[in-house]
This record gives sequence, structure tokens and C-alpha cells, in this order.
Amino acid sequence: MSNFWPKDAKVFEVEGNSVPFVSYEEEGVRVIGFDSSSCVPPEPMVNAMLALKFIEDDKTKVVMINHKNPVGLLSKVGKDFNIETKEIGNSLVKLTFTFKEGSSPDLSDSSCAG
Repeated sequence: MSNFWPKDAKVFEVEGNSVPFVSYEEEGVRVIGFDSSSCVPPEPMVNAMLALKFIEDDKTKVVMINHKNPVGLLSKVGKDFNIETKEIGNSLVKLTFTFKEGSSPDLSDSSCAG
């Protein structure tokens, strides 16, 4: 398991994912995390779209570790999710996706837009 996650993180499977997903709680919020930094397109997009389906309110967020800023993903979901991007060293980016009030995202298309 990636060293980005706390020791109490639990690995779980989602149909169609290509990297391990983890779940843990942080300050009363459920976190779904995955590390796609070793993946090639379209895997990061597919994994992100699967993970984002877990966000239904402000009690869940998704944390994605990637090797670069996924421009295609950001343009696809940016109107429906708040996205915080942070460079974390070793040319990696940590993206945190949270619920955007009033959004109703369509996550059925996981193809890359950019």
C-alpha cells in the first residue's frame, strides 16, 4: 500500500479499478484515496471517475495521487467538484475532490478529454 495513506486505511476493490483504493476517516469525513502515479492514460481518468462516484455530500472526499496534473480530468469534472491541487514532491501531484453544492455530475463517461 502507498505510503500516502494513514496506517488505519483499509484497501477495498471497486469493479473496474486498476490500482488499490483505500478508505479512511479524517476529521469526520470519509476519504477515498488512490495512487495512479505509475499508471498510463486512460487509467488515472478511469480510476478517478470510479472514485468520484462515492462523493454524494460533504461527508466524503476523494484524494488522488498522480504523476502530473490531469488536465483532461479537471476539465471534465471541474464544474461538479471542488478540486484542490498540491505538488507533493518527486514530481507528484495530490488532488483532493470535494462535493460542490448543487452539483449533479454525470460520471458515466470515463474517456479522456485532453
